[in-house]
Amino acid sequence: EQDLHEIYQGEVRYARDAFEGLRLMDALIAVKRGVPGATLPELKQRRVKTTAHSAVEQRPEEGAARSDVAIDNPVPEPPFFGTRVVKGIQLKEYASWLDEGALFKGQWG
Repeated sequence: EQDLHEIYQGEVRYARDAFEGLRLMDALIAVKRGVPGATLPELKQRRVKTTAHSAVEQRPEEGAARSDVAIDNPVPEPPFFGTRVVKGIQLKEYASWLDEGALFKGQWG
């Protein structure tokens, strides 16, 4: 919240979940409508101090010990990029792979 507040003009607020977001929106609407005593909550203070990370890659000194991990392994090429539509597969061929609990309970409630 603090980082975004420093970058963007206007109000920038963070809500950790939908319920906090609803309370935040209620406060925002009350302020915009001019409700007496309505204020936005204070900006949350950063809990973790920021540290500057060095963007410079550090290389081991000459003669430094290296791991025995091979670095000359070939990187495989993907067969295609993006998405493909596959047609002509019967439902009975993949129905046994479906997790009905995840489908009906997780996705459809």
